[in-house]
Amino acid sequence: MSTTRLLVISLFVAGSGLLGACQQEESDVSRTSDGVMRLGTVEVVDTVNRAVVPNARPLAVEGLRGSVQLSGADQETADLSFVRRGRGESQDDGRSVLEGISITESGTEAEYTYTLEAEESDYAAADVRGQVPRPSALRIDRLSGSVEMDGVEGALTIRHDHGSVDVEGAAAPVEVTIKNGDVRVGFRAVPAEGPLQLQTSNGDVDVGLPPDASAQVDARTNVGTIRTQGLSFSSEQFAPVDAGARYTAQLGEGGPTLEVRTENGSITLQAQDTTRTDTTETAADPEPATVPATDTTVSVPDPVPDTNETPRDTSLRDSSTGPDTSS
Repeated sequence: MSTTRLLVISLFVAGSGLLGACQQEESDVSRTSDGVMRLGTVEVVDTVNRAVVPNARPLAVEGLRGSVQLSGADQETADLSFVRRGRGESQDDGRSVLEGISITESGTEAEYTYTLEAEESDYAAADVRGQVPRPSALRIDRLSGSVEMDGVEGALTIRHDHGSVDVEGAAAPVEVTIKNGDVRVGFRAVPAEGPLQLQTSNGDVDVGLPPDASAQVDARTNVGTIRTQGLSFSSEQFAPVDAGARYTAQLGEGGPTLEVRTENGSITLQAQDTTRTDTTETAADPEPATVPATDTTVSVPDPVPDTNETPRDTSLRDSSTGPDTSS
């Protein structure tokens, strides 16, 4: 065997060893209890409480990833808790990410907005929990995260890329536009006017309607099935479309158009229980879905108040919870 050939083989073996070492190093990642890969092995958490009297203004939450769980109650204030989460390879790293998460508030006569931002967004999240006045109108416009609403009877606008949407007790116009995730909306009452638009690119859509409601249904899926359960329609039209179908029907007499769309998924239209849910009593919230059970969670103490801080709008109340001792 020639010296040149030996040299080539040696270089090949050495290169393979280096490649193997690199691959081994890259595969050293953290996972949640159900196997989902995550950045960072330590998550540092704190909670910031905010309250505002909307005075009939719509409330908006926008920016940054994280889940939303809001319920409507018979009260005048919107009481929100922002659970900020910073991930890193150490407690210091996670704390640094968390300290870069900002909650900016801005109010006009038309809307009161909470804007969530992070200096290191890949490692940051902020979940939103709380209660709002029952008739509140809400706008949720975030990067990703599941959205759950119960008993909020004002107009709802929800937009994001990834995460399921579950609304119970709707009684006003609803617009949902997402890319990936299932959509479920249960109407306590169908409003006299729309818009009523539910759209996902990849996911099922489940709509609950009062049996005595009036609405013009326009439902379409490119890949999936359409079904109805417990509802009586005065007129119906059904036609295959690609690997899916389009269905139009009249429920009751007249009413707004209910537009339901999914590219890949099935659609269900069913009778809805219209009993109002009592959401006044607050129970202990389950651990947010963004926190894997196997992660190391470190709480952060409340910051020392800055006596030089410029006062905000007097309609706003701000407080912070004590340290989160969960792990």
